Amino acid sequence: MNQVKAAFLATGFVIATTALSLGLGSEVLGSEDWRDLYLDATPVLDVRYRFEFVDQDGRPEDAKANTVRTRAGFETGRFYGLGAGFDVEWIEAIGSEDFNNTINGKTRYPVVADPDDEQINQLFIVSEDTVPDTLVKLGRQRIIWDNSRFIGNVGFRQNEQTFDALRGIVSAIPDTALEYVYTAEVRRIFGDDSPAGSLGLDGHGIRAQYKGFEPLTVTPFALLLDYDSRSQAGLDSQSYGVLLDGRSALDGDWSLLYAGSAAFQGDYADNPADFSHWYYRVEPGVAYNNIKLKAGYEVLEGDGTSAFQTPLATLHKFNGLADQFLTTPPDGLEDLYLSLDVPLPGEGWLSDLAFKAGYHQFWAEQGGSHYGSEWDAGIFKKFDVGFGAFNLGAQYASYNADSFSSDTDKLWLTLQFKISTKPLRGYLGGG
Repeated sequence: MNQVKAAFLATGFVIATTALSLGLGSEVLGSEDWRDLYLDATPVLDVRYRFEFVDQDGRPEDAKANTVRTRAGFETGRFYGLGAGFDVEWIEAIGSEDFNNTINGKTRYPVVADPDDEQINQLFIVSEDTVPDTLVKLGRQRIIWDNSRFIGNVGFRQNEQTFDALRGIVSAIPDTALEYVYTAEVRRIFGDDSPAGSLGLDGHGIRAQYKGFEPLTVTPFALLLDYDSRSQAGLDSQSYGVLLDGRSALDGDWSLLYAGSAAFQGDYADNPADFSHWYYRVEPGVAYNNIKLKAGYEVLEGDGTSAFQTPLATLHKFNGLADQFLTTPPDGLEDLYLSLDVPLPGEGWLSDLAFKAGYHQFWAEQGGSHYGSEWDAGIFKKFDVGFGAFNLGAQYASYNADSFSSDTDKLWLTLQFKISTKPLRGYLGGG
C-alpha cells in the first residue's frame, strides 16, 4: 500500500472511531481490563497439505503439485473495544515441481496457481463495539461478502486473497447491517514474486443487509473499482445489484431453499471501453434434514468484446471446480447446473462424512454456442481433536470441452489442521 493511501486509511480509522465514540454520544462498551487483550486472544494456526493433479489437453505433461500452506498468528481480545490481529502465510512445494505455478516458466504443465511464497496475510487494528453495534477495521484483512460472488478470499487456493482496506459496519438499525469498504490494494493468490500478485486501486464497496422479511435476507450493494495501473484500466467497473437468500420449513423434515441475485455493470473511471452488462442467478432447492439438492441458472452477459466480470470474487466456487471460466468469455456465459450435498451415515471413523456433487452445462450468452459440460464430486471427513480439527478431502472435476477451452481433469487430495479459536484463558483453564 503506498504512503498516501496508508495515511488516508489511518486518518479514516481515527476519524471513524472518534466520531463514533464522541459525536454519537453513545455509551462506550467493551472490557475495561487491559489484561483481556491477551487473555481473550485467539490463536491462528492453519496447516494444509494438498496434492493436485491436472490432465489438460494441449499440455504435453500432466501437473502433479504437492504443496503445504502454513498460516499462523493471533487476534487479541478487546480493551474498550480496541484490538488487533495478524497472521503470516508460508507456501512451499514438496519434492519436484512438476506444475506451472504461474511464475516458474514450466508451461509444458497445466497451471496450479500455488507458487512458493512467504507474506503477511493479515495485519489490522479493530474497533468493535467501542460504540454499540459498530465495527471499524483498518489494515490487511479478509473480506467475504455473502456468497463471495463479488468479494471473496479465494480460500481454496493455498495463498489467500486479502485486502488492504478500511471497513466499517453499523448494525444499530434492527435486522439491518450497513457496510462501507474502501480498498487500496488487493493481495492476490499469485504471491509477492508475481507481477499479478497485488493490484492497487481505489475501490469503494457499499452493502446493506436486511433480515426483517422472514425468512428472506435481502442484500443490495454497490461496488466501484478504479485500478491504479493503466494496464488494468480495462477492469475499471461499477456494479450495482442485490442478493436474495432464504429457507422456508415445509412439512416434517423438508425445507424449501431459494437464492437469487441480479446486478448491472458498466464502465467506470479510466476504462477505455463503453459497455453495460447484466448478471443474474436463480437457485431454487429443497432440503431433507441436512440433504440439499439445488438447481441453478447463472448468466453473465457479454457483447463479443467485453463481458460481466467479478475480479474480486472467490471464482472457484462458481461455474465448475475445473476453473475454466475464471474470466468470463467475451460472448458471456450461461451456466445451468445441479448440486447435491449429502451427509453420509456412519459411526466411529466413518462418522462426519459428507458427499458433494455437481453437474454443469455451459453456453455462450451471446450466440448460444455450447462451451462444454462438467462433472464435479468430492467426499470429506472431519476429525475433532479437542484443541482443533483435522479435515480430509478428495475431489474430482472433469470438464468436457465443446467450443471453449480444452478437456480438463483435476484431482485434489487435501489434509488440513485448524486450531480451535478458543481464547487463551480457555487453554489456561479459565473457561
